[in-house]
Amino acid sequence: RWRKVPMGEVDGGKGSWRIDDALIRREGESLTKITLHERRRSPTGSTAAQRRKAANTAEPIEDAWERIWASKLTDADRRKLKEVYRAMEAGEIGRQPEDMYNKRGKPKKFSKAEALRLWRILDERKAEERLRKMVEEMPDNYWLITEEAKLDEFLSILDGEEEIVFDVETTGTDIWEDYIVGHVISAVDANIHAYIPTKHDDPTPQLDHDYVIEKLRPYYEDEAIGKIAHNAKFDIHMLANEGVELRGLTWDTQVAMHVLNENEKTYALKPLVTKYLHDESYTYGELFGKKGFNEIPIEVAVAYAAKDGDVTLRLRDFQRKHLDRIGLLKYYEEVENPTTYVSIEMERAGFVIDSERAKKLSKELHGELAEIEKGLRKHFGDINFNSPAQLSAKFYDEMKLDRFLPKGTKLSTDVKTLEILAEHHDGIKLLLEYREKSKLLGTYIDALPKQVKHDGRIHGNFNQAGTVTGRFSSNNPNLQNQPYFARQLFVAPPGQVILSGDFSQQEPRWLAHYTGEEVLVNAYREGKDLYSTAAAELFNKPIEECGDGSIYRNMMKTGILAVMYGTGPKTLAGQLGISEKEARDFIDQFYAKYPKVKRWIDGNEAFAKKHGYVAMFMGRKRRLPEARSKDRFEQFRAMRQATNAIIQGSAAI
Repeated sequence: RWRKVPMGEVDGGKGSWRIDDALIRREGESLTKITLHERRRSPTGSTAAQRRKAANTAEPIEDAWERIWASKLTDADRRKLKEVYRAMEAGEIGRQPEDMYNKRGKPKKFSKAEALRLWRILDERKAEERLRKMVEEMPDNYWLITEEAKLDEFLSILDGEEEIVFDVETTGTDIWEDYIVGHVISAVDANIHAYIPTKHDDPTPQLDHDYVIEKLRPYYEDEAIGKIAHNAKFDIHMLANEGVELRGLTWDTQVAMHVLNENEKTYALKPLVTKYLHDESYTYGELFGKKGFNEIPIEVAVAYAAKDGDVTLRLRDFQRKHLDRIGLLKYYEEVENPTTYVSIEMERAGFVIDSERAKKLSKELHGELAEIEKGLRKHFGDINFNSPAQLSAKFYDEMKLDRFLPKGTKLSTDVKTLEILAEHHDGIKLLLEYREKSKLLGTYIDALPKQVKHDGRIHGNFNQAGTVTGRFSSNNPNLQNQPYFARQLFVAPPGQVILSGDFSQQEPRWLAHYTGEEVLVNAYREGKDLYSTAAAELFNKPIEECGDGSIYRNMMKTGILAVMYGTGPKTLAGQLGISEKEARDFIDQFYAKYPKVKRWIDGNEAFAKKHGYVAMFMGRKRRLPEARSKDRFEQFRAMRQATNAIIQGSAAI
């Protein structure tokens, strides 16, 4: 048990006590004694009078810590504060003079904010120590190349290599704005890891940037030499900016790690190396903060950069062994690895934006919003229409609109709640319109033109390892989720057109494939519309009454998607505009009519409970460890994902 005890020597009964982070254990016939007290050290520059004044009137440090521990802390802050507490107890760090007294010379209380500032000092000291150790312990096979003769020697070694690791060090992470400052190349068979700096701010002599590019070009562009990298897409983009087309990519340890475990907390290289290779490695941020690599001294840069090549190679070997063991090596090599080049091509192509149309739409929307705001003020007065607190006070405290909400509904200003209220109040309808147009303006119409790069195009990121099912994601901006209103801004370059293509009912086809349900399979084999055919079967209606736009087809489409996505009756009821009982009856009818679908879904859940994963097309796994949990809620969430993961993941593949 935790208990509060007087400071000083601790005595007690049998066994051991834990007081904060100090453990007092019985040793033989006596207790190990520990003294917990404030270590009063003289801060640099403080006077004897100040120390006496602080001793007489300042809050004891142990009381300050007790106050801090009792406050609300995030896990991250608690971890940092514990580090500071231990360091202060050990005498490794003390309060800074500027934090001890205010301008009038009165003592200031030790606070959480001050403790976190001390943590930053500790962290900087740790980083300096790590860098010093990294340089001192740098292996002999880490080469720094700053002379032409040394580069020629290294290139002669590369001539005998079938595979190399490559990495470029840069000023930052923006592929359109930043630039290369050095090259990391690892000779795999020779086990030599070289760093060739070209644009560091360091006064140490470096080889000419363009000279190095031209010397390395034949190796980068030779498809016969296999290339290994971590987050290869970034490096390939940066080389393309220099006019170098990298060929022969055989392995990306970031993408391969996602195939091995899609539930990793991070896919940064150093945490993966620490976790799987048991080689304690620190991230760029932990060592250098926000500095560009050009600011790093060359003697430090080579130790860090060459290790990147070293550990990337070792991580590749680890991944290849385990992907082969679980039967996914062929999948990675034939599906995921070639897709990287497709991603790069899409990103470099970019999109042209009609900037004049954007200005026109922006002006129109600003005008419409101004009119809507006038209407809102008539309904609700002069309040901030973007403030949930002010809206909530107006709607529920003053106007008592909660009387229109179903009993037990949370008093919120979210879209779902407002849609219920909109049926009873015209001002709420206006607020929903205001929100929709504000989002269009802020997220798309005004935002997209600002994201145009120096080549006059928008270049989004396409991430093949950004979702747990392997489905592509996009950001900066999200080009997979542009509403119709925003799509009007995208235009084709002169002499070209934009084509749009989509798989026809891709996910329901997978449902038919996996379940073998005759009605679904035959609909596709005979070229019929699946939703209309299934609706006619389920509702016992002529096919003519179940065509596109009919209520029966719409219900069947929503229902089939609900089955695949694990949607419950409550959500389905909202989607179809029916009662929860009617939605439950619909699902029961569907399963009764199509028993093979039900058996397949039940089989997926049983498999997940037994094995902790489900298998997609080509054997790729979606790991669901919560399926084996004793926590019913966690298990329920996993069951909801089991079938959807197979359908969505297979479609992605």
